[in-house]
Amino acid sequence: MPRVPFLPSVASRHGPRFVPSSAVAAASAAAFAAHRWIDALRRSLDPEVFGISVLPHPSMLDGTGDRCACCSARLERDPHGDTVVCALPQGIDAMIALGEYAGRAGEAARMIKGACWSDGAWSWGSALGRALGAEHERPHAPASTPGEDAAPGHALVPVPGDPWRTAWRGLDHAGRIARAASAASCMPCVSLLVRRDATRQASRGARARRSAQGRFAIKLKSEAVPESVWLVDDVCTTGATATDCATQLRAAGASWVGLAVLARAHR
Repeated sequence: MPRVPFLPSVASRHGPRFVPSSAVAAASAAAFAAHRWIDALRRSLDPEVFGISVLPHPSMLDGTGDRCACCSARLERDPHGDTVVCALPQGIDAMIALGEYAGRAGEAARMIKGACWSDGAWSWGSALGRALGAEHERPHAPASTPGEDAAPGHALVPVPGDPWRTAWRGLDHAGRIARAASAASCMPCVSLLVRRDATRQASRGARARRSAQGRFAIKLKSEAVPESVWLVDDVCTTGATATDCATQLRAAGASWVGLAVLARAHR
């Protein structure tokens, strides 16, 4: 698919120079045509294009193996094999993942984001919401959860993507996952964060990802930040994004921040 020059301004030695409205209109028309093509692709999504036999579904994780003691992810590997290393990202009080990044959950997350798989985002997001609801129904809630009635005060906060790439894809993958999780868990979904940095995480090395901070901010004129929130994203690899978002939420008044993702990278 060709790249669309969907930018409001271009740089020059005299400062930013705005793109003529005709160019913006042409780019918008091209983006609309691309979205129609993507919609057609979603309806006829062929799993063989991605080198798999069937589209990944959350039910495929049932009974596949042990669970990670840290994030509760289903481990699709030999329990007697390599030791699984998983830890909470800095600033995160609890974490829930459906599966590991190298398994079906990671496969689904990559298809949701890369192929704009809207139906997959809803089905996997619903499964994540059920996992969140089950976590709060357990007799022994996480030790970091404040009070017996803390669960009703939890809110789901999607991790925002770059607005230009979101417009290009026609799908806010983290937002749709969070809305599906909200419908399944009866927890409110609130959009509190904005992204400042448009650089893709995949273009950075692991060390650069961990050192990059200040990429997110609280929305201006947004509603009050709840005391307890669950960050919702598609995957967690280094944990740098979750740490950055948690820092902003705590500075705005949150005292407990959890992380809920479809897939967690284990070493």
